[in-house]
Amino acid sequence: MTIDRRTVVLGAAAVVAVAAAVSVTAVNHRSQASPERRAVTAYIHKVNSVQNQMHTPLTRVLLAFRDFTAKRGPKKTSATELRAAARTLDRLNRRLAALPAPPEAAKLQRLIVQLVRQQAAITHEVEQIAVFSPKFAVVLARARAANTALGKALGAIAPPKAHKLRGTRKQVLAAQRAYQAEAATAAGEQAGAVEAYDREIAGVVQRLRALRPPRVFAAGYRVQVASLTDVLAAGGRLADGLRKGDRSQVQTLGRRFTLASREAQTLAAQRAQIAAIRAYNARAKNVSAAAGRVQAELLRLQKALP
Repeated sequence: MTIDRRTVVLGAAAVVAVAAAVSVTAVNHRSQASPERRAVTAYIHKVNSVQNQMHTPLTRVLLAFRDFTAKRGPKKTSATELRAAARTLDRLNRRLAALPAPPEAAKLQRLIVQLVRQQAAITHEVEQIAVFSPKFAVVLARARAANTALGKALGAIAPPKAHKLRGTRKQVLAAQRAYQAEAATAAGEQAGAVEAYDREIAGVVQRLRALRPPRVFAAGYRVQVASLTDVLAAGGRLADGLRKGDRSQVQTLGRRFTLASREAQTLAAQRAQIAAIRAYNARAKNVSAAAGRVQAELLRLQKALP
């Protein structure tokens, strides 16, 4: 399941289209308009004026979202563009909130300000995603490379195979000592491979902890950090067990090491990430719903005002 970026674009379009929607729906002159209607019309003109004055930066908001959601993938400058877009929407929100509105337009003002506030919040979140995602991907790629390297290193080590011994007692003892020496050497090499892997994973965890995930990635991020931290601990115990003379616990320690590496793929972890993504998509779609509420209030005023 992935973030539905198209919902974010629809929300951005809804914000920039507010002025046009207001003009078309509510500014409908009547020959004998009431003072209330004239007051609401004047307020709407002020809303239009604010947004017209910010036409160029608001257009950049749409361009920032378009670049971020392009099929070819986000541009390198997407995070910077989205950060500027969020500041633009914050500024628009402050200016619209500061406009004096007649009592009849109080609800309309509240809905318009709420719409722009929601879009600004989503834009801030998308900007965080644009900053976090590539860094997160790079760090996880390093973890995958470490996994591949560990697999190759362990695959290149050939522990001696147990077999029946024949010969004199002296020959059997000599063969047993040779087998134990070969097994200890192989176990030491395996421990070295696990320790090298742990050093790589320790660097991955350090880099992960330096990141600041947005809400939509928080669950998956926490699972990755917890899983790799557990892998580190399990790897350390496995390496210690391999270096001991008594390696009877190695099989159990190896199984625990494997299970720790799979924590991020558990059903519970996947469900948590899916829930976070659905919540994000719902927040993005709510922007379009907020735009609909603005339209509905404009229509109500159009019909209700004498």
